[in-house]
Amino acid sequence: MFYSIEMMGMFMGRALIAVKILKPFRDWKAGDRIIIEDWKAKELWEAGIAEILDETDKILGEIDRAIREEMQNEPLMPLPSGLYERAEFYMYYLENYVRMNAGENIETINVKLTKLANLKKKLRNLKIIRFKKILESVMQRPNSLEILSRLSPEERRIYLELSGIRDEWLGES
Repeated sequence: MFYSIEMMGMFMGRALIAVKILKPFRDWKAGDRIIIEDWKAKELWEAGIAEILDETDKILGEIDRAIREEMQNEPLMPLPSGLYERAEFYMYYLENYVRMNAGENIETINVKLTKLANLKKKLRNLKIIRFKKILESVMQRPNSLEILSRLSPEERRIYLELSGIRDEWLGES
């Protein structure tokens, strides 16, 4: 059975992560696949109750699409919801998987390390591209609700702070 967080009536965390339950826990049975908040996935994984379903390839694909859209379009494009948070979670997962399973199958470890390196590199590239566009947007359209609607929560903070600095510097505050 596959449960969603909405079906369980729980509040949302920073990112939603798919896990497979390994041992019965609360209402879940071994083998259940559920989607839970990142902090719960971390706790259950570290306790050996759940296995993280590695969706790094999916996240890499989303980052690749976002980079492509940013390169092909002049204005900032909206990102998939929670992309940064999910990418950060899978970096945590891959780093800790490798650390906790260092003596295991070398091919599996190498695959995880390659995914980790790709995820870090691509996420950094996306952030650089978007940061440059945020800077341009601050100069041309500070405090724009349209621009704000296209930004992630982390990017909104940067955009608003830089807009305030710009306005103060230019005497437009």
